[in-house]
Amino acid sequence: MNSKLLIGLVAVVIIIVVALVALGGSKNESQPSETSSTVPTQAQSQQQQQVTTVTITADSSGFSPAQLTVKTGTRVIWTNKSGSDISVNSAEHPTHRLFRELNLGHVPNDSNASVVFDKPGTYKYHNHYSPSQTGTIVVE
Repeated sequence: MNSKLLIGLVAVVIIIVVALVALGGSKNESQPSETSSTVPTQAQSQQQQQVTTVTITADSSGFSPAQLTVKTGTRVIWTNKSGSDISVNSAEHPTHRLFRELNLGHVPNDSNASVVFDKPGTYKYHNHYSPSQTGTIVVE
C-alpha cells in the first residue's frame, strides 16, 4: 500500500508541475517580452546614429579644448588623462547651480564622464578639485 501511495503522490506532483509550466508558458506568450519592448524603432535608431560625440581631455594643465562650440543634441565626453582625479562641475564655483546636469562630479584618472546638451546656451564648467581649470561649451 505504501508503494501505491508513493506513486499517487509522484503523479500529483507531476501534474502540478506540468500545469504550472503550461500556465507560465502561455502567460509569457501573451505578454510582450522585454527584448521586444526595448528594441528601438527605426526612427530612434537613426536618431541615435545622428548624435554627435565630442571629447574634451583633462590633463594636468586643464581642459583641452577649453572652448568648444557644438550643435544641440551633442554628447560631450570628458576623458581624464591628468594623472589624478578630477571633478567636472558647472559654474559657478563652489555652488554649481547654473547647469545642474553638468555636475558630473568625481572622474577618476583614465575614466570618462559625459552629458548630452539638449538646449542652446553657453555652459561654463570647471574642475572642482582645481577651480582654475575651466572650460566653456557654446551650444547652438
